[in-house]
Amino acid sequence: ALALLALFAGCATRVVPPLPVALAYPEFIYPTLPPPLETADEAAYIDRGWRFLQNNDLENADREFAAASQRAPALYPAATGGAYVALARQDYDRALGAFDAVLRAAPMYVPALAGRGQALLALNRSTAALEAFEAVLAVDPSLVDVRSRIDVLRFRSLQDVIEGARAAAAVGEVTEARIGYERALQVSQDSAFLYRELGLLERTQGDVEAGL
Repeated sequence: ALALLALFAGCATRVVPPLPVALAYPEFIYPTLPPPLETADEAAYIDRGWRFLQNNDLENADREFAAASQRAPALYPAATGGAYVALARQDYDRALGAFDAVLRAAPMYVPALAGRGQALLALNRSTAALEAFEAVLAVDPSLVDVRSRIDVLRFRSLQDVIEGARAAAAVGEVTEARIGYERALQVSQDSAFLYRELGLLERTQGDVEAGL
């Protein structure tokens, strides 16, 4: 009787909710099953795990993705789903390791590439995150949200370079400052502000011709 009660209780916790109107994690990309890996059972596990995840039921989501991985250890979409669960739990190191493992098996798998970028961003590794998102866009240019992330990260990166160049100029590290401004100009070639900053730097060093 106790065994039956435990079984019924287990089944009750696995009632799969519909996708909510407002997804809990709208930035996550559904771990699609490529045709060579797709079977009805495995697709059902992925679908259930995703619905639990987007309802923020992380325990049941993890259980579904883990069950799919146990049935088919090479099923990297299930491993990607588990990595997204780790990301939702803010276990960023574990999520990054899991996404990296998926990408060793399937280097062009977009859901894992995007998840890896999100994990890197959460770990404050902006340059590596930018590279990951650029890799996503190289595979699937239609992802508008990823393109927006790239634009924001590029802008932040440019700000960091400019602030670094200004700080170097303020303490007399002219070569470093010049390199910083020139790097910024490679990204933003039409910026009058950057040309003015570099011109002022050259003038303070007595190179009037270069400043002009």
